[in-house]
Amino acid sequence: MPTQFGSFQSNLSGNEDGWQPLLPRRPLQEDVHFDITAMIDLVFMMNIFFLVTTITAALADIDLPTARNCVPADRTAAVVITILSAHDGQAPGVYIGDDTSGEPLVEPGAQQREVLRAVEEGVRSGLTSVIIRAEKEVLLRETMRIARTVGTVEGATLKISVAEKE
Repeated sequence: MPTQFGSFQSNLSGNEDGWQPLLPRRPLQEDVHFDITAMIDLVFMMNIFFLVTTITAALADIDLPTARNCVPADRTAAVVITILSAHDGQAPGVYIGDDTSGEPLVEPGAQQREVLRAVEEGVRSGLTSVIIRAEKEVLLRETMRIARTVGTVEGATLKISVAEKE
């Protein structure tokens, strides 16, 4: 019959050593386990951070530096085409010359025909430079559409400027 002394139990039933520990033996190797929940949270937060900053950076306005080493074009020795933005979602208004007091050309086909006629007439009279003045709000595709029309005239040199309202 076993009797208990302190933290060991005596085995009077004929065990070789007579003593048994109260706690079972631990295995020699423990299972390796670590919690990666915090690491997963950190990875998700980094993904969100980079997604937000990339979208913000992609949508930011590009602030181009001011040109320092250029010579201004001579308006008196060039054909001037002025492009003003349209606020009603239509094509921008195109004027032949600096004067914007008349009725603008708003139909794209008419714009291209009149620009082509004015540039060809200017080249025949010795005006080989063509200056396109566009407001800041005019879309680049509209300016490039007019510039491609100017580029079809042989002998014309194209110069593009941005006209900012003051």
